[in-house]
Formats: sequence, C-alpha cells, structure tokens
Amino acid sequence: MQLSEHFDLREFTRSDAAHKIGNANEPPAEHLENLRALARRMEEVRALFGRPIMITSGYRNPAVNEAVGGVPNSDHALGWAADFQVPGLADLEVAKTVRDSGLNFDQLIFEAGRTVHLSFHPRLRRQVLRQPGGPGSPVYDGLEAEA
Repeated sequence: MQLSEHFDLREFTRSDAAHKIGNANEPPAEHLENLRALARRMEEVRALFGRPIMITSGYRNPAVNEAVGGVPNSDHALGWAADFQVPGLADLEVAKTVRDSGLNFDQLIFEAGRTVHLSFHPRLRRQVLRQPGGPGSPVYDGLEAEA
C-alpha cells in the first residue's frame, strides 16, 4: 500500500524483530492514518536532503515494540515515528540538518552509531536529544555534549 509519493507501508512495518517472533506487525486503522501522516512528513525530510532516505524502523505494534525493548508509550507504537538514515551522510550531520531546518517535528533523537529517530506526534515540541551510548543508555538534551 502506497502511503505517499515515495513511501510504501512495507517500509514502515518491516521488522526483523516482528519476523523473529512471527508477528505480521500490521497497524490498526487509527495507526494506519498516523502512518499516512508520518509518510507525508517524511516526504518533507526527503525533500530537505534532495535524495532518497532509508527507513530503518517505523511502526511497531505492541508485541513488536515489547520485543525490541521499546517503551509502552513509544511514538513508534502509535505510527508517529520513524528511524532513518540518509545514504552517504553521517547520522549526526543528518540530525543537525533536521534540527536546523524549518521542519516542525515533535522529537529528534541522534542515536549514536545507529540511526536518527524522528517523531511527528501532534505535540510538535521540537525536542532535540542525543543518545550517545545506544539503545537503553541515557538520553541528553541537544545534539552535542557541552564543553
């Protein structure tokens, strides 16, 4: 199912964890609507970089979210968030470009050595964080450590 010009539902529901536990990771109708909105917003991100972007993690139904150790109120579990990379660019550069753009987002997290997390939950806080230690490690304000 095509969600937007360049994004297909499979890009947002594909999950190694879902495959491993035998879960189809299908979103209910209300989360599918959120995923459509997310795909439209990710089109803006794609345009910001002027090239294709790769979704590394999108929607996670409750079982998949639990399997990956996600928090119960994760925006991934609601269809509002995607982790992504831009081929040819370092994740920190990607995160800085999004931070410095005029995009109205809820949460941007630079997950060092892993990916860039971007949420478009309707709160739209423009919260910018970094997680230098990877999954399960502490999260800090901003993209750069203070000197």
